[in-house]
Amino acid sequence: MAILKLEDISLTYVNKEGTFPALQHVSLHVKEGEFVSLLGPSGCGKTTLLSIIAGLLEPTEGTRTIIHPKEATTDIGYMLQHDYLFPWLSIEENITLGQRIRGIYDFESKQNALKWLDAFQLTDKKKEFPRALSGGMRQRIALIRMLATNPAVVLLDEPFSALDQQTKLKLENLVSKTLKKENKTTILVTHDIGEAIAMSDRIVLLTPRPGKVEQIFEIPSSLKQQTPFDTRQDPKFQQQFQLIWKELERLDQS
Repeated sequence: MAILKLEDISLTYVNKEGTFPALQHVSLHVKEGEFVSLLGPSGCGKTTLLSIIAGLLEPTEGTRTIIHPKEATTDIGYMLQHDYLFPWLSIEENITLGQRIRGIYDFESKQNALKWLDAFQLTDKKKEFPRALSGGMRQRIALIRMLATNPAVVLLDEPFSALDQQTKLKLENLVSKTLKKENKTTILVTHDIGEAIAMSDRIVLLTPRPGKVEQIFEIPSSLKQQTPFDTRQDPKFQQQFQLIWKELERLDQS
């Protein structure tokens, strides 16, 4: 069943200089539990499309529909490149902030958030403040804050790009394992072809602005069954990488 439906989405910006189409006729259905990555040249509208999915922007044309599973508490969870933790709040207060804002904070929801801290081996940090944590820990806290609201659809906007390579690979494994275990429908925006292949079920390639769906790549099942780290060691990974790289190069030159 498709839990997220984008039908003929277009967005045009208007300012003093004129009109500027950012997206044109983008249609995409994402099934429950599916992990989909958005790839494309810089400025092709990946983050704009993510903002439309999140309900932060209204499309000029088209419709966006989220079918809310019974077990989900909220429609959207959003994880960004920067953790945006509040420095004056403790880790416990930070991870329950989304619950408070959405009016779903109670003893049960708090315990759920604390269980995530325990699962990520950060229980001993709950009374600490963000300044005491490493970059990788802060991103794990941002992930917990998002999961604590129990969203139907998870949006990831380059959440690992500011991290060193070792931390990034560890977090990819952690996030991938967690989201698959929770059967979360996920959309990832990334510039990293390898990251998209290692984490995704499908990759949507967008054209240069205005962004349109140029091609959708289905990741082989043998890769999807592995961890992101192990996927990178598989010969099929390089085949997929070269295929997508060539398409990106073609788009850049067109």
